[in-house]
Amino acid sequence: MPSDHPTWLVHDPVDEHELGTLRSGKEAQIDVVERVGADGRTCLLARKRYLPRTVTTKGQLEALGVQRSSAFRHDVEYREGRQFRKTRDRRAVEAMTTYGRKLLQDRWLGHEHDVLAQLHAAGCRVPYPVSYADDVLLMEYVGAADGAAPQLAAARLSPAEVRRAWHDVVEGLRGITSAGWAHGDLSAYNLLWWEGEVWFIDFPQAVDIAANPGGLSFLHRDVTNVLGWFVRHGIEEDPEEVFADLLGAAFG
Repeated sequence: MPSDHPTWLVHDPVDEHELGTLRSGKEAQIDVVERVGADGRTCLLARKRYLPRTVTTKGQLEALGVQRSSAFRHDVEYREGRQFRKTRDRRAVEAMTTYGRKLLQDRWLGHEHDVLAQLHAAGCRVPYPVSYADDVLLMEYVGAADGAAPQLAAARLSPAEVRRAWHDVVEGLRGITSAGWAHGDLSAYNLLWWEGEVWFIDFPQAVDIAANPGGLSFLHRDVTNVLGWFVRHGIEEDPEEVFADLLGAAFG
């Protein structure tokens, strides 16, 4: 179960110190920051800054505090079921105007925060979303002062730990699908291994299983993708049986 978090983490006056970039992916840059509470207590947080889709020059990127622009483009299928209420906003998105692209950028950020909040409240092992504003999501850092938790793909696991990790993945997927979501891009690269447990990360593309016409297809792809890694590490499971079990969790 995710740990509880003191109220000063969110509400009290704080100072923050940047400690460097942890990872820069196709859609976001992750930096580590140290947050200091009013009483002197400290903790590490992960700051996820979404990469701009329309800014490309080096000077503009440096001014925004990121290393490059976003390489993520094919997001239409993920966005199905996420509606903009205002007609003007829908038209701007359909026409992909500058305003429309900004709306999409904001929606991705807010969407991940909302999904993380729902899943954390449901008891899933995901980073606690502390806050978000503009293009920045601040969330729980998984790891220690001397290093972040490794991605599952890079962790050196014993056969017993692989079996434990698979158990955690199945249980985590049950919790996520019971909450009505499919991760949408699950692999051993967006699972973390920390202190003998698996954590799920990276939810901007998460899809509502009921609202998105391709929701079940995304869920099935999540299962087959992540199981492929486990099969290569000695786990023998039928993806269709796992998928059926998750359907029971989602609709049973």
